[in-house]
Amino acid sequence: MIEAHHLFKTYSIVDKEIGLKGSIKAFFKPRKKTIPAVQDISLQVSKGEIIGYIGANGSGKSTTIKMLTGVLFPDQGQVTINGLNPQENRKAVNKQIGVLFGQKSHLDWNLPVQESFILHAKIYDVPEAVFKERLALLIDLLDLADIMKQPIRNLSLGQRVRCEFAAIFIHQPAVVFLDEPTIGLDATVKETIRNFIRYMNQTHETTFLITSHDMQDIESLCERIFIIDKGKKVYDGSLTALKERFSATKTISFSTETALETDFHRAGWLFERKDDYHFDIHYQSDRWTGAQVIAEIFQACPIQDVSMREMDIEAIVRQIYEEGLHA
Repeated sequence: MIEAHHLFKTYSIVDKEIGLKGSIKAFFKPRKKTIPAVQDISLQVSKGEIIGYIGANGSGKSTTIKMLTGVLFPDQGQVTINGLNPQENRKAVNKQIGVLFGQKSHLDWNLPVQESFILHAKIYDVPEAVFKERLALLIDLLDLADIMKQPIRNLSLGQRVRCEFAAIFIHQPAVVFLDEPTIGLDATVKETIRNFIRYMNQTHETTFLITSHDMQDIESLCERIFIIDKGKKVYDGSLTALKERFSATKTISFSTETALETDFHRAGWLFERKDDYHFDIHYQSDRWTGAQVIAEIFQACPIQDVSMREMDIEAIVRQIYEEGLHA
């Protein structure tokens, strides 16, 4: 459903000095600077897959999605969505995809919810009978019955996001791109959205590519993840396999009696400060035992509480950003 081969994208910006003099100089003799956003990314996603596309801010995730959806042209490389090039077949591809950016609305701010849905159905040439049947299902799945007559501007964030999901599924897309779909939502709405994604995937074999900083989204929905860092692929494979690869990494959580003034750094440790009184130590179990780590910390500061757990996916991804993924 999604094929991308050796994608490259760079941005050219004016490298301007600070101040009025720098502005004048940049106006008459602009000095260009090239920034690589995506470097040699290849990706294949099969029908019915839900893939997590993960990266830190500025890693190239959104640029990749814009190339996959036809918004941007790659400098090099090729993209096809269900066999069609999105840059050359914009209308045909748009009828097969749905796109949702967490902070950008598809809906008219002033229209009531129901009229926004009718407008979407007209834009995508959805037959009226199909639209009515599909809308009834979406209203039920996303709990929209009580807000259908309200203008979008009067809705809470959670209500608006549920409406956004309904809107992009009115034409039943085969491929859906979600960029931070649950950002800012409370736990109840997040679970509603995740259940909705599972339903559409299982019932219609909808293919999803999801970017999110909320690792619970990724863990609960995706069997496969693709990690990008500084525009380059770092990992593409099973989430389970990645966890097993880091199974030698253990985590101990500490809470202190007094504010922690310094961080702890040892070979084979990854220190993570939660706040002044709480921190985690992720350690390599082939180099340290839990008892050794605890003994080191107890000698250094007064500890109030200790708990041990396996390294979660969020900590794994953070370690990959900081240290890379070594063979």
